[in-house]
Amino acid sequence: MPVHRVRRIASPPSETWPPARPAARRSGLESWLTDAGSLTRRLRQHSTQFELRLLRHGAARALRDEYPLLGLPQGRKVWRRDVLLIADGVPRVLGHSVCRLDALRGPWRLLRHLGIKPVGDAVFTRAQTRRSDLRVRLLRASHPLCRVRHAAQRDGPHWARRSSFVYRGSALWVSEVFFFPETA
Repeated sequence: MPVHRVRRIASPPSETWPPARPAARRSGLESWLTDAGSLTRRLRQHSTQFELRLLRHGAARALRDEYPLLGLPQGRKVWRRDVLLIADGVPRVLGHSVCRLDALRGPWRLLRHLGIKPVGDAVFTRAQTRRSDLRVRLLRASHPLCRVRHAAQRDGPHWARRSSFVYRGSALWVSEVFFFPETA
């Protein structure tokens, strides 16, 4: 499966997370938070054993700040997928993806059948995919993404990044919460 360089686009005005720089510099995880390549591929390269654990997949509610990004009213069901990326037996990243349900009948129909394949394997193989700027935020322990069941081994705030992948005019939003110790 060929991997394509994904073209960059600006983040939409409704994006509330701050730009990756300079926030990522304070994190101790700058190279991970600002790497525009496939996070899954990088984790595979830095581990001897990689596993993707599917936590949720299907119609569900998005996070409150994701509705404006998707152009939907609050409370509307979206396609949502939460996965845990595990490297060498240790949970390292929570992957959270959302898109409009109608996109599953169109440009993002392949998402319905991913199973335990990473979303990154789908988005980085389509030459026409464009990616928004990476945004970075330190999430408090009370943030919904930090409370996803079985997500992390440790409590406390976690650094996260978010961007959209746009294919044929339809956006797939991907958030990744890092469970690395700082300066990983």
